[in-house]
Amino acid sequence: MFKKCIVVTSLLVAGQAIAATDSNVAGGTITFSGMVTDTTCNVTTNKGADFTVDLAPVTTEQVGVKPGVVTHNAQKFTLHVSGCKSSKENASALKITFSSPHVSDDEKYLKNSTGSAEGVGIALTTDGSKTIDFDKAVDTGVKADVAGSEGGADVSFYANYYNYGGSAIETGNIVTTATYTFNYE
Repeated sequence: MFKKCIVVTSLLVAGQAIAATDSNVAGGTITFSGMVTDTTCNVTTNKGADFTVDLAPVTTEQVGVKPGVVTHNAQKFTLHVSGCKSSKENASALKITFSSPHVSDDEKYLKNSTGSAEGVGIALTTDGSKTIDFDKAVDTGVKADVAGSEGGADVSFYANYYNYGGSAIETGNIVTTATYTFNYE
């Protein structure tokens, strides 16, 4: 299985799928970056197997005092998959797993690994609010025949800030990493 790294102010690391997997499906690394500040501005996202997801800054007021997913400035990112060949004859669903050494104990978010902000990390969501657990295979909704085709398909997720410090958050930048792997089930 190929793994690529993506660097973000918050970086995600993908793990291994627990289900039966195919070792010939590519993967990569996503980097997430963001900042907690008293102002906000737009930031762009790089494309490629290894890429960075830059989140627009959020204020401490937007982060709030309640632990959980912050819906302000969620940043959508898209992975285009094509030519995903499987050695399994009955491969049906393309799955993705995100892993990282910076995953929280409850596997809901990435801790800030090298940034200066405190109490705020990065969560991955399917729709800007529903978290994806790390180290677990997630169905992409892409069938094997489509993923294996030349045209392929797009798979989208969101990077969200995640308040894990409650009212004890500190402003600063957030940097973390994760890897992702695709597998057939």
